[in-house]
Amino acid sequence: MTALLHDSPLSGVAARRSRWRISSGRLSVLVPALLAAALTAYRYDAKPFWRDEVYTLSTAGRSVGDMMGLLSERDAGLVGYYLIMQPWIAVSEASWWIRLPGAVATVVLVALVAVLGRRFAGPWGGLVAGTVAALAPAVYLHGQEARPYPMALTAVVVTVLLLLRSTERPRAWIWPVAATTALLAVLLHPLVTLPSVGAVFFAVWLRPGRARRWALVLAALPAGLVGAGLVVAGSMQAAERPPAPATLPEYFTFWRLVADVPWLGWAVLALAVVGAVVLLRRGPTRDSGREPHALVLVLWAPMPVLAITTLGLMGGYFNQRYASAALPAIAVLAAVALTALPAAARRLASRSARGERWAGWAAVTAVVVLLVSLVPAGVGFRQARAGFDDPAGAAQQIAAQAQPGDAVVYVGNVVRPMVEAYYPPGLAGSDRLTDALLVASPEDSDTLGGLEVYRVVDKIAELAPHRRVWLVGSVATATGDLGRTTGNARAVMRDRRLVSSTDHNWLRVELWETPEDDVTGASASQEPPGVAQ
Repeated sequence: MTALLHDSPLSGVAARRSRWRISSGRLSVLVPALLAAALTAYRYDAKPFWRDEVYTLSTAGRSVGDMMGLLSERDAGLVGYYLIMQPWIAVSEASWWIRLPGAVATVVLVALVAVLGRRFAGPWGGLVAGTVAALAPAVYLHGQEARPYPMALTAVVVTVLLLLRSTERPRAWIWPVAATTALLAVLLHPLVTLPSVGAVFFAVWLRPGRARRWALVLAALPAGLVGAGLVVAGSMQAAERPPAPATLPEYFTFWRLVADVPWLGWAVLALAVVGAVVLLRRGPTRDSGREPHALVLVLWAPMPVLAITTLGLMGGYFNQRYASAALPAIAVLAAVALTALPAAARRLASRSARGERWAGWAAVTAVVVLLVSLVPAGVGFRQARAGFDDPAGAAQQIAAQAQPGDAVVYVGNVVRPMVEAYYPPGLAGSDRLTDALLVASPEDSDTLGGLEVYRVVDKIAELAPHRRVWLVGSVATATGDLGRTTGNARAVMRDRRLVSSTDHNWLRVELWETPEDDVTGASASQEPPGVAQ
C-alpha cells in the first residue's frame, strides 16, 4: 500500500531539503494524523452508547443466522458493516473494544486525506486538507462510536488513491484491490459511499490516462451492483418511516462545521468552489498527473450531497451525515484554492521561491484559524456527558423519581435496551418500575427491542392499573416530538395528563399521571402545549 503515497513530480521537493520539513511532505501527513489521534483519544469511551450504537451491539452481537433474520426486517443496507463487526464483538462487548475500529479508521482517514491533498496541492495543501478533515464534524462526531462512517470514508479515499495510481502506472494488482475496496466501501454504508465511488470511477473513466477503460468498468461493477441493491433494500425497509425531505441549503448547513462558527463552513465551501475552478483552468503540464484528474474532485465533492438530497426530496428518510463522503474532496479542493491563490507567482515561474513562501504562509494561517475555531468545539463535544442520546441521564432521572406502582413505556425499537443498560441493578421489572407492555425480552424474542402488547386497546388495559407512567423515547428530528401517533404514546396519554418532560440530548423522559380527582377524559388526555394532534 506504500504505492498510494506516491506523489506526482510537481508535488515533490528538492533532495537537499530536510525530510522532516513541512515542504518535504512527511509532516504534512503526520501533523493532521497526530491531531486526529489526540482528539480521538481524549476521553475515549467516556460517553454512553447512543441509539445507533445500540443497533450495532444488538445486531452484530448475535449469531450470523439471527443477525441475518434481523437484517431482513431492518438495516439491510448495512449488512457488510454488521458482518465485519460480528466476529469483532464476539471477542468482547466492552464499549472501548466495539468502538475501536472506528477510532483507528478516523486517524487513518485523516492521514489519507492529507496524502490526497498533498497530491493535488503540494505539502502545504496536504497539511490544510488533513486539518480540515480532522476537525470537521463528519469526523469528530463519529470517531469515538461504534458506527461505520470513518471506516466507510477511509475505504472511499483508498479507492480514489488506487484509481489515481492506475492512471499513472497501472499494475495488474491494482484492479482487484480497487474493486475490493470499492465494494467494501458500499458494503459499509451504501448511502454514504455509493455516490462518491460512482462519481470517482466515472471521472477516471472520462480521463483514464494509462488505465484501460474496460478494467475500470470491471472494477466498478461489483460495487455498483451490490451498492444499488443495498440502497433499494434499505429504502424499502424505511418506507414506513416518517419522510424527512431535504433541500440543498439544509445539507449545506452540515458543512458549517460547528454551530458556533457558521461562517467558517461557508468559507470552506467557497474555497472548495474556487479550488475546483483552479484545477479545471490549470493547463496540462508535462510532468504532472494532477491536472487531468481535476474531474475526480470536481465530481466527487457535490455528488453525495446531490444524491442524498434527491432521495430526500423523493420522500425518503435520510440524514445529513449521509453526505459525509463529500468531506475529503471538499477539504482537498479548499486546500487547492488556499495554496494556489496566494502563490500566483507560480504563473510566472513554476515552483518559485516567492510562490512557495506565500503558499506556506497561507496554509499556516488557515491551520491556525481552524485550530482556534474548531478545537474547542471538538474538545467540548468530548467533554459533554453524552453525544447524541444520553441514556445514562434518562435512567438516572427515572431511578431517582420512580415510585412504587409506576410503569414505563418506550417509544422506539432500541430505546428499551439502551436505557435499561444504565438502570441501577434491581430497578427494571421491580415494583417501582414495571415494564407493563413487554411480552418477550429482546433476547427471548430475537428482536432489537423486545415484543410488546400489540393492540392499542390492550395496551390501555395493561396500563390502567398504573396511575403514573413514564414515557421514554427518542425525539423525532423531523417533528420534535415523541411520535404521538404511535400506539404506545396514545395508550399512555389516555386519561392522563403530562406532569413533566425532560430532554436528555435526543432522549426525552415524560411523566404522565392520572389525576387524583379522576378528571374527565377530555381534559385529562389533553396534549401538552406545542404537540400536533
